Amino acid sequence: MNKYYIVSITLMTSSLFCVSHSVQADPSSLGLGINVSDSPYKGYGTTYDPLPHIDYDNGNFFIDDTSLGAYVYNSHNQELSIGLSYLADEFNPKDSDNRQLKQLNKRHSTLVAQLLYSLTTPIGVWSASLSGDVLNESNSILVDTNYMFPIFYNKFTFVQTIGINWADGNHNNYYFGVSHRESARSGLRYHHAKSSFTPYISMTASYAITSHANSFIGFRIDQLTGDVKKSPMVANSTVPNVYAGINYQF
Repeated sequence: MNKYYIVSITLMTSSLFCVSHSVQADPSSLGLGINVSDSPYKGYGTTYDPLPHIDYDNGNFFIDDTSLGAYVYNSHNQELSIGLSYLADEFNPKDSDNRQLKQLNKRHSTLVAQLLYSLTTPIGVWSASLSGDVLNESNSILVDTNYMFPIFYNKFTFVQTIGINWADGNHNNYYFGVSHRESARSGLRYHHAKSSFTPYISMTASYAITSHANSFIGFRIDQLTGDVKKSPMVANSTVPNVYAGINYQF
């Protein structure tokens, strides 16, 4: 199964529900969908993964898909929170059909502590986050910032998102580096990955089937750069994802 994520795959649908919550004060919701993606790793190919969605927020505590936390500050248009989030990035050599990548070490997913700020304006939501690995798997430091612009039309909601993610050298070297031992074992060249930026865009559309049920469909494209793009583990520097599903609002 493909488990490569720049950010948790379920956060792609959160771009829609976060704006919906901020602008329209929607209630909590549950949902399920499917994500179709191409991994950047050689030999992974196209995969199909379940896409769960959960959103609960009582003004003090929240659960947002694979994240949970509490608000340090929460006003009508600004939020500052701290919490924990599941970072699903991983590499399993058994999942690759590439002979050389099968000789590499496994790279594990992890849990990150996160500081998140968001500002809601009449024309959209700007957010920024700082995350750090707390399980000592990758010792990653990640910074993400994005701007989400919603359009409401009858029963439709469209959310366009543009953003950029910065990952430090520890993160990139863990998930995309090739050690001297791995190089000797696999025949891949040695690669020590430094920090890099990953710009991304996404668009999600939602349709209100009933007053409580909504269907959604969208896509996200991440563009790998720098030492991640140059990694001998990588076949595709452009990482597309297409997703669809349904959610129920209480």
